[in-house]
Amino acid sequence: MTRSQVRAATRRMRDHVEEIEEEAGELNLVPYMDIVTNIIIFLLASVVNQVALGNVNVTVPTISQGGGASAEDTPPPKPPLNLTVSVGATGFTVAASGGVLPIIPKLGNGQYNYPALTIKLKEIKSNPENATETKANFNADAATSYDVVIATLDAMRQEEGGKILFPDVSFAAGIL
Repeated sequence: MTRSQVRAATRRMRDHVEEIEEEAGELNLVPYMDIVTNIIIFLLASVVNQVALGNVNVTVPTISQGGGASAEDTPPPKPPLNLTVSVGATGFTVAASGGVLPIIPKLGNGQYNYPALTIKLKEIKSNPENATETKANFNADAATSYDVVIATLDAMRQEEGGKILFPDVSFAAGIL
């Protein structure tokens, strides 16, 4: 075979292989993958922007009626109670803006004394100045078990008779 015949046979073979590839119908997926990747990036970027704007904490302004009252007519505002219940290794510590109460110790078997905590909170709630107070803070360390946390929150929220004590419980900073 001469060189020209070899080239012609190679060209025919290459054309024949290209025809077979076209008939096999293989799709080039690269453009589709580019489109899908761009869509995913666009969706993630748009969701992230919406989430950041959705968590804006706003306090609604209140509307009051009537004229301005003199400073002599209005009583001074009542300071907040700032009730805090802490769970420690020795028992419960109850503190408020007025001071810290004595520790409510654990029972003899090492269990926490939830009824005593409820009684102490009931005494605080029975004070006429604290009758409308519903907020309390809860504090515990990371080693406190889940059962102790839930039982303490139950003891803080209501007494056994069904009377509501402090239902708006907030976790203090540092609790995981």
